[in-house]
Amino acid sequence: MDSERIGRRLFQVAGIICLAAIAVLSVLPGTDRPHVFASGNVEHLLAYAGAAFFASSLPGLRGWRVVLLLSVASLAFEGLQILIPGRSPGLDNWLASTLGALIGMVFARAFFTLARTTLSIASR
Repeated sequence: MDSERIGRRLFQVAGIICLAAIAVLSVLPGTDRPHVFASGNVEHLLAYAGAAFFASSLPGLRGWRVVLLLSVASLAFEGLQILIPGRSPGLDNWLASTLGALIGMVFARAFFTLARTTLSIASR
């Protein structure tokens, strides 16, 4: 197995883990959810940027599809939080999540382009 394929598999596994972590953390009651930053919007932005970065390597989720999937998922999770004790949905959280997904997709494109270029130069 070549290094490009190994790297792609690792990114795909990380993408699945990120998506699962967002799903689990989005439906936890407010008292059980860990907080890493003082601002929930910063948490949303970083979590969704990371998820988009890694999930962009999954088949069928390249480019704008990953941003759309994560934006729709964020909107669904925000709506679902109406039913979860200690959680309060917010349009600002959805916007931060969508912006994070967009940023993650842009970084993923740049990273994959750089990685391909570097690998092709190294293999000469």
